[in-house]
Amino acid sequence: MTLRTALSLATAVALTIATDAVAIAHPGHDHKVLGTVTMAAADHVMVKDKAGTDVTVHITAETKVVQAKKAMTVNDIKPGMRVVITAVTVKEKDVEKLVAKTIELGTAPATQ
Repeated sequence: MTLRTALSLATAVALTIATDAVAIAHPGHDHKVLGTVTMAAADHVMVKDKAGTDVTVHITAETKVVQAKKAMTVNDIKPGMRVVITAVTVKEKDVEKLVAKTIELGTAPATQ
């Protein structure tokens, strides 16, 4: 075996191991979404983050909604509320989407 062949083989093995480690580490990784609710529905919420980007986070039966450590419901989420959402990326039908694990509600929107 020549030195060039040995180095090529070692590089291929190293790249394979590194690629597999990245693929294994990503599923189930928690993401934080902080921002203001722009729209709330029974199955998803849209949030404008501090960069001004609209983020859609899906809600499931397992999603916990809390405010000041008190259990709330999805119906308590109103446009204008500040939220901190802990979500995971889920792949369904080759499409990745954010699914909320917990939604922490901040202050209620001001009424006019």
